[in-house]
Amino acid sequence: MALRHVSPSVLLVFFLCPLGVSAQQASLETRPHTGPVITDITAIDHETFEAIATKLPQGRAPKIDGTLNDQEWALAPAQGRFIQREPQFGWESTERTEFRILYDDKKLYLGIWAFDSDPSGIIASELKRDSGLRKGDQIKITLDTFHDHRNAFYFSTNPLGALKDANSVEEGRTINYDWNAVWENKTTIDEQGWYVEIAIPLSQLRFKGGPGETVWGINLCRIIIRKNEETYWVPYPREWQAIGFARMSGAGVLKGLADLKPRRRLEFVPFAAPQVSRNFDAGTPTQTSKDYGFDLKVGLSQSLNADFTFKTDFAQVEADQEVVNLSRFSLFFPEKRQFFTEGAGTFDYSQNAGATAGPGLLTLFYSRRVGLQDGRPVPILAGGRVTGRVGHTTLGLMNIETDETSLVSSTGTSTVIPRANHTVVRVKRDVFASSSIGGIVLSRTGGGRPGNRTIGIDGVFTLGKHLDWIVLAAKTFTPGESGRDWAGVTKAKWTTERFEAGVTYVDIAERFNAEMGFIPRTDIRNTVAQAAWTPRPKWKGVRQLRFNVDTSYFENHAGRKESQNTGVDVRVSRQDSSIASVSLDKQYDFLPFDWSTAGGFIPSAGYTWRTFKGSFTSNQAKPVYGSVGTDIGGYYNGDKQTVRLSLNVAPKDTLLFENSYTRNRIVLPETGPYVTNVVSTRVSYSFSPGLFVKTFVQYNDASHTASVNLLLWYIYRPGSDFYVVYNQGWETDLPGPRDLRVRGRSLAVKMTYWLSR
Repeated sequence: MALRHVSPSVLLVFFLCPLGVSAQQASLETRPHTGPVITDITAIDHETFEAIATKLPQGRAPKIDGTLNDQEWALAPAQGRFIQREPQFGWESTERTEFRILYDDKKLYLGIWAFDSDPSGIIASELKRDSGLRKGDQIKITLDTFHDHRNAFYFSTNPLGALKDANSVEEGRTINYDWNAVWENKTTIDEQGWYVEIAIPLSQLRFKGGPGETVWGINLCRIIIRKNEETYWVPYPREWQAIGFARMSGAGVLKGLADLKPRRRLEFVPFAAPQVSRNFDAGTPTQTSKDYGFDLKVGLSQSLNADFTFKTDFAQVEADQEVVNLSRFSLFFPEKRQFFTEGAGTFDYSQNAGATAGPGLLTLFYSRRVGLQDGRPVPILAGGRVTGRVGHTTLGLMNIETDETSLVSSTGTSTVIPRANHTVVRVKRDVFASSSIGGIVLSRTGGGRPGNRTIGIDGVFTLGKHLDWIVLAAKTFTPGESGRDWAGVTKAKWTTERFEAGVTYVDIAERFNAEMGFIPRTDIRNTVAQAAWTPRPKWKGVRQLRFNVDTSYFENHAGRKESQNTGVDVRVSRQDSSIASVSLDKQYDFLPFDWSTAGGFIPSAGYTWRTFKGSFTSNQAKPVYGSVGTDIGGYYNGDKQTVRLSLNVAPKDTLLFENSYTRNRIVLPETGPYVTNVVSTRVSYSFSPGLFVKTFVQYNDASHTASVNLLLWYIYRPGSDFYVVYNQGWETDLPGPRDLRVRGRSLAVKMTYWLSR
């Protein structure tokens, strides 16, 4: 990386008293690190932390090159004095961080000076767009552009200049990392630290403008990974946990924005996606296609956007991680397709924190039910989505039409999937300071099945500083089915820095049929209770302990006990971010039918067994890091042992080898050992923030399959992408001398071009 120097004239202004700094900020003077600067975070008034934005003179703007030596930066007051959240809560940061904010009629500019007394210790290894950025130093920014203390835009980078952005709603209850804006970001490093220069077009943000001053919410975070130090401009209580950065009710304010004029977003992204493929399972010859389509974004108002898609293509989406399902229920796979992940926050009903998270309390909308059949794509003919806010109300409307297609199984059997339509309507109203009530309606028609509809209402309430309460209720409508088709959930959770406790009750009737959702069990009443103690002992190298006990009890509506799991676990989080944990679980499951599994036959009965689990995850900031875990115990009327290993190696900046291995060994009374192995390797390298290559190889001996996915991703201009994707799958362990057969292969090229007004 080229090293550039910030001019002495620019650095000099940081030693002057900044203009517009509040009394709260002025009290945080530099002092020896002998104790906390703020002893009681809950007692501070976060809105006394005021940042000031300065409007640029007509025709002037800083050059976005990461050097921060433009004279324009001297026009804005310096702001900073960050406070630690980890490891010394309430203490001033050990390294100085300052920032300045400028704006004009088109863009918002942020300059950040991350000074460092040991620049050789600055760490960064991730450069791919929307990487996790957990392996090195980092700067994070949140902007509450409506100053509603609920919703935010998120931007993050590292010393290499990576771009990561997200959209957060409802105080961080749902954070959508697949929301993408078109923005500029450059960074540099010199002997005094590292520097960030950002330009965000106002057209990429929703906000309420008009004459006079506009106030936004804002917070900034800096992570110094070699010290495992996490610092904030506006600190927040520890019990808010990591998601607290998205809780804008605890953010500071950004003033000085005057006469902002929102620009209605108008973006047109056409694409071409030629592809050549062959399905050896179906025995068909090589086929070529010249797919094309477009995405269109239209700003209907200052806060309401419409998205349209025609012949949506997801050729660049990575295959699901191979797993072996040893339970009798369906597995949940995260959504990866951008059109659906972009709107996940608006359509979230089940409080599952986003499309890429796990299943929620009652997942009525599972977007993988649209355009996918058993993990294989069904062509999307066209679709539209309207999302945004009208006053204190959040609105979402989505309609997707999938085309008729024929899918061929591994045995060569062809299944015709008829054309279908899927509709989702979501409405949510803000109430009180940080609560909401809402409703959702879902409808599926076509697809060769009778139509299906679902309606639901929900309330999410924050009661005081420590108590959250969620209530959900839903009903389905399916032709030929009536009665016992409802579901309800209530959950209360109390959290402080040292203790947490919660109770959840789920009731799902036997005919509840949410076909667009993910409901793995019906005819159940489920009661969950959980309590934890999270002390922070002054032990060398230890950051926090967690002692947790929980129990989950299932019964059907006739009163029969279906399942129960009771567990006790202990987790040790170390100052170097490594984590060790152990747990002991007691499980019960009633099999209502004889179950023939790949490992053998299990008769219908009730079974009880115990499982011991242990795991360790090392420091991710190291060039070599990984994890190891094991489960040892029973499995119905037999025994099961599971080993999970991961080893990741980063031999140089942006080159990463990620390897994982899972082994299961099951022994049932009437059969010999049944062993499964799943291995995967991902090799990725980023040449720059706009050029990324990846190879992903998987092998699953339980399904006798192997696959490889190759991807080249080039962002040749902001908002415009070029992809080359190669996929090939094999069937393994065939009888006879030939033990490998190609099931299919494909080569796709996709090019998008971003046009904006």
